[in-house]
Amino acid sequence: MTNDTNSHPPLSILIMLVCAFASRNLIMKSRRGNAGLTNFSASFIIIFAKTINKKKEETTIMEPDEFRKKCKGIVPVQYCPYTKDCASIDLKALERNTQFLVDFAKNGTKDVIILTNGSTTEFYANSMEEQRSVIKTVVETVDGSIPVIVGVSQAGTKEAIKMAKYAEEVGADCAMVTLPYYHTPFKEGLYQHYKAIADSINIAIMIYNNPDVSGAIIDPELMARLSKIDNIVALKDNTPITGEFFFKTLLIEPDDMALLNGMGEIAYLGSAAYGFRYKGFITFIGNFAPQLSYELYEAVERERDFVKAEEVLKKLAPIWGLVIKFSAKRPTPSLIPGGYKTPYAYMDLGKAAMDLIPGLYGGPIRLPLQDTTDEEKGELKKALKKVGLL
Repeated sequence: MTNDTNSHPPLSILIMLVCAFASRNLIMKSRRGNAGLTNFSASFIIIFAKTINKKKEETTIMEPDEFRKKCKGIVPVQYCPYTKDCASIDLKALERNTQFLVDFAKNGTKDVIILTNGSTTEFYANSMEEQRSVIKTVVETVDGSIPVIVGVSQAGTKEAIKMAKYAEEVGADCAMVTLPYYHTPFKEGLYQHYKAIADSINIAIMIYNNPDVSGAIIDPELMARLSKIDNIVALKDNTPITGEFFFKTLLIEPDDMALLNGMGEIAYLGSAAYGFRYKGFITFIGNFAPQLSYELYEAVERERDFVKAEEVLKKLAPIWGLVIKFSAKRPTPSLIPGGYKTPYAYMDLGKAAMDLIPGLYGGPIRLPLQDTTDEEKGELKKALKKVGLL
């Protein structure tokens, strides 16, 4: 994936300049009867057109199968940095946060993928225009150095297709689609939802199997069927059912779909045990401590050393402990059973952590979620010191 907008003038301006140049020479021809200048104008236009076509050929889209092969490692799901009053998105801060991850990935020499416009990015609290600005900013900042996954989830298929097409248009490598929410479809409707989106774009698609936000779950059999659609090549799996990890590795061919654990460092360790088919994980901690998340990934994927991986988890325990503690003390009206429920304190806690790390910015969180209290921030600061981040 390349991005032409950073290094070349807009195409419309170049066309205007060429047209002006050609018009000038045509006027001169009419005044002087000079065919040579007219021929020069025509030649210039032909050369210009060939140059533009060549540039278009150089602009490549990552093929879905190539993305599947690269779909491994740590996948920080980005936070959305709002201004202090939450009125707008601080796009400059988003650029800095993104560049921080690109720098850590060392231009793609590490297995790092950026996921943006997802649940953690508060896409649901952002207007469509704001979502597009987030997507465009991240893709342009990354500029092809590492893969970018873009969340395109909407309650209905038609709007999800619109967002997926936009993601492809601006140069994203993969569109992530959660199960339809609000109305829960039947299994065949769910299959057709994903097929329609897949048929509308050429880039890779990642299924986001999240029962907490959708009230539904894709079982291993249906997931195996979906994996046979050509550009559905990746899974972000938030199932809490351990047995389903095994059956997905059994039913889904490795050449059809890459498997990632969507629940972070702790759950990744369990899913990776099934033949190391789960090749990485989505992480909120990776936004501000990618070195620790990556140390865990390498212990499992590179060294096959679960004892070492557990030692890394112990380092991260103070952070995870606060997520559980803060979530438990906040009453929730959710009817989702405990095992399927996400501890949403990680949302504001992660943003607060970024505010404490020099060079990063998390900012406030938009309603209906609420910010970390001053007391909780004090506990968080102690935890980050214990982990060695401050």
